[in-house]
Amino acid sequence: MLLRIDHITEYRYRRPVGLTPHRLRLHPRGVPGLRILRSELRIDPGEHALRWSLDAEGNVIGSVTFPGECDRLRVESTLLLEQRISNPFDFLLETRALRLPVSYDDREQQFLTPFLQSSDPESAREVSLLLEPFLKGVSARDLTLDFLTAFNRAIPALFRYSLRHEPGVQTAEETITRREGTCRDFAHLFIESVRTAGLAGRYVSGYLCSSPGSTREDHTHGWCEVYLPGAGWRGFDPTNGILAGPHHVAVATSLSAGDIPPVDGSYCGENDLLEAHEVTICARELLPGEEEAA
Repeated sequence: MLLRIDHITEYRYRRPVGLTPHRLRLHPRGVPGLRILRSELRIDPGEHALRWSLDAEGNVIGSVTFPGECDRLRVESTLLLEQRISNPFDFLLETRALRLPVSYDDREQQFLTPFLQSSDPESAREVSLLLEPFLKGVSARDLTLDFLTAFNRAIPALFRYSLRHEPGVQTAEETITRREGTCRDFAHLFIESVRTAGLAGRYVSGYLCSSPGSTREDHTHGWCEVYLPGAGWRGFDPTNGILAGPHHVAVATSLSAGDIPPVDGSYCGENDLLEAHEVTICARELLPGEEEAA
């Protein structure tokens, strides 16, 4: 299966401004089964310096510096990917991960400790109440995967998806109270919930590519990964109630939701100099006849 992702971010300013260094998170994370066939990055203004590095969590970061001033910044990324894995359930858990509570060994604990600790302790009571039906007195639910898949499916059934372009993430309590949220809000709620259940969780940002014929509007997407001994980090998409599958393309991971925007930077000058900020994304699976043209 071939996937194509076109991502354009453009800022326009009322007059030429100086730009701070910008960080780009647009390069897919290396995962088994995903092969990058083409990766193109075009940046305007053309006078800039681009350097690549890995951050503390292993994400590929492009750092861009601009020596002069400009009245427009345009970052255009094009990716052509080959996805060879189609079954998100193709893994085997170790015995210690089959039932809750999952047992992490000493080496795993050293690495996973931050991913086991709540980042939203004020919401602990509401999260525990939400989890109670999934953890209390239901024999099937003490199976780790049964719990994860049931809770993952329940979120889109219990909560309404809403689109919010402003930065920031709701607390888990706010999402539970309002019964609605964005993908990053649902990811945060899911992460806090699995950590309450003793599982390591982290946030993932990337793309959810549409299938042929879909009319869904494309945006960047956020979901979660849970660390399961024997399977490693496994993706769960609580916005859609599914496991992260062949149409999910992960770009970056972080300890907390909302910390890893695709383009991150600012300009020097008054607050009202930004005239427009536009993002255009097309992320889709290619039809067989489109493969040659791609």
